[in-house]
Amino acid sequence: MVTLYVASTETFVGKSATCAGLIERAQRDGFRVGYMKPVSVSVTRTETSVHDEDAAFIREYFALPDPLERLAPVLVTQGVVEQLMRGQASDFARRLREAYLAVSRDRDLVVVEGANTWAEGSVVDLSADQVSDMLQAPVLLVTRYRSPLSLDAVLAVQRYLGDRLLGVLLNEVEVPKLDFVHSRVAPFLEQRGVPIFAALPQDPQLAGVTVADLFEYLGGQMIGRPEWAERVVEHLVIGAMGTAAALSHFRRRAHKAVITGGDRTDLQLAALETSTSVLVLTGNIRPPAVVLDRAEERAVPVIVVADDTLTTVERSERVFGHIRFKQASKITRFTQMLNEMFDFKRLYDQLGLVAG
Repeated sequence: MVTLYVASTETFVGKSATCAGLIERAQRDGFRVGYMKPVSVSVTRTETSVHDEDAAFIREYFALPDPLERLAPVLVTQGVVEQLMRGQASDFARRLREAYLAVSRDRDLVVVEGANTWAEGSVVDLSADQVSDMLQAPVLLVTRYRSPLSLDAVLAVQRYLGDRLLGVLLNEVEVPKLDFVHSRVAPFLEQRGVPIFAALPQDPQLAGVTVADLFEYLGGQMIGRPEWAERVVEHLVIGAMGTAAALSHFRRRAHKAVITGGDRTDLQLAALETSTSVLVLTGNIRPPAVVLDRAEERAVPVIVVADDTLTTVERSERVFGHIRFKQASKITRFTQMLNEMFDFKRLYDQLGLVAG
């Protein structure tokens, strides 16, 4: 049995999607695959349970037989932290080991999803390096590439892990930077002893959310036909400028959500003359009939929220990172990208796995 720890140094870089893509491909290659997310600080509460949403989604998507409390055995809630601060110790490491032994039984490969950041889990002595060391698991680092300065984080992880760093997946590379990444960045890291398994380009289908996702998260009132809620939002644009500059500003982004004050009729109409997926109007102000009529003509839904513009923008930015993975269509797309660009043969060779 082989274990692979999938880590990242920051949030929302595609770690959960990578785990799903690896599981899908490994299953297709004939391996019996298990999954777990040992430590979670992103806890979701319902009326009947407290659980990790990523682990719950992957369990359902792949119909994994293991109970959810085994796939995500350590949930770091505020209550847990307060107990630790009061000196009430719990043996989280033992809980993790027991869950891992159960998940790994009769499996060829266990994909272990790391926490959101390198330090997360330290409060319970189960940070990324501690867990990967406990499980003696090689680490695949998923990181977002923005510029050559992004290499600092990769090399810092290598310095800390040494040979236990199996390699890196560079994700969300801007398309104009792909040639540079392939010709300069990847060879540089390879020379430094850091294998590059793939450099994946930014993909609008993966980055966007639906209008329905945005509305579910923001709340308020949505005006428009139900089918319009399935429109994809790829960008967020703030409408806070003068009317003269609005059209030029709005034309720079397609398939966008325009967030502006409910009293800015001029900006609302300007946004509707460009590629806009949804208008989000703040201040709990319903738009006038002229805006609603034009939105109807353009099949653009309108969301009216009570929050101010700054709060709405901050909440909308969070929804992009939180929701974008949890759609079957996006897993299918990301898996397709991995199949085309990820070096699975190299991964299997380094892990000692032989595909059937």
